[in-house]
Amino acid sequence: MRGKERTQERKDVQRAADRSGSVMNILLIKQTSLGDVVHATAAIRSVRQAYPEALITALTSTTAADILRTSPDINDLLTFDRYRVKSDWWRHPFWTVNHFARTFSAVRKQSFDMAIDLQGSWKTIIFLWAARATRRYAKGRWWFTEHFHQPALHAIDEMGGVLALAGIRSDHSLPVLSVDGDAVQAVTNLLHTSGSDEKPIALLCPLTRWPTKNWPITQFVALAERLSSEFQVVFSGSREDRSVIDQAIAQCPGVLAINLAGQLSLMEFFALAARSDVVVTGDSLPMHVASAFDRPLVSLFGPTNEDLVGPRNRSARIIRADMDCQRCYRRQSCPRACIGAITVDEVCSAIQSVLGSQDPPARSAAPEGGRQ
Repeated sequence: MRGKERTQERKDVQRAADRSGSVMNILLIKQTSLGDVVHATAAIRSVRQAYPEALITALTSTTAADILRTSPDINDLLTFDRYRVKSDWWRHPFWTVNHFARTFSAVRKQSFDMAIDLQGSWKTIIFLWAARATRRYAKGRWWFTEHFHQPALHAIDEMGGVLALAGIRSDHSLPVLSVDGDAVQAVTNLLHTSGSDEKPIALLCPLTRWPTKNWPITQFVALAERLSSEFQVVFSGSREDRSVIDQAIAQCPGVLAINLAGQLSLMEFFALAARSDVVVTGDSLPMHVASAFDRPLVSLFGPTNEDLVGPRNRSARIIRADMDCQRCYRRQSCPRACIGAITVDEVCSAIQSVLGSQDPPARSAAPEGGRQ
């Protein structure tokens, strides 16, 4: 009966909007790490399918804005600089207060038929509470909202549980990303200029924001050496990662690889991942992007739980060291250093497995910029 009640609730909200002579106005909130916002694109697409004519506003982190900026499912985008607030609030208190005030004002500028917090942290729930919304839904156990809290579910499924409160069916188990044509062309030109557009591409993304999630860079370089006879090996990462990767490659003269760390915009990285023939990475943004584009993917896990955040595409393999890992979620250091016990041979075997699960085609084609 509960499902029928939720469906009826959604119809009632839609009828109320129809009677007022306006389309549905919906606020979606998700402001956290890039990978988490990529996950949220599955829920956002489900909302769009439930209300194809609605005006959908998304509030996200400033750093994640580009993920949603080109989304066909979003009409309006608001941003909150949560990372600057976290790091600088004590140095720039007046800026912090002003930034909160401006974001509150933007959220309250219009009325919403429903507001949904897909994050459920205090930095997001305050904006859900502030929104002028007829109905409010949130992940977690927050007061003054209808809420859903099942942290043992995969992140995408838990967001689907929040949508179910609003009578919205969650039809997507994978993130939904798009790539614009300019990014595709920029990556094509970059690979052509470097002479890297002939062999299939093995994309290696060795560094994450958590040191405990990093497979040793020396292992990545050893893997690159093993792959370079068959693949064009491409390293990617942030601007801060570039020197680390350069130094590691320089210590192994036999490695034939190019380092694009710090040289790509977010959209250009999406385009590169979408055209890669295999991607090897830890639990970080590249894993979620490769999963969204259903690329052959080898994901290396250490302190985090693959059941909660792991890739779900058909051509992904997860590797965890054969040891008693506690999935401790420690960010800076772990006495077990579980991920370091994964061997290059294990990763090579996983690569062969994911490539063997593909039809034997020609090179993967880069997306032309439409919906994925």
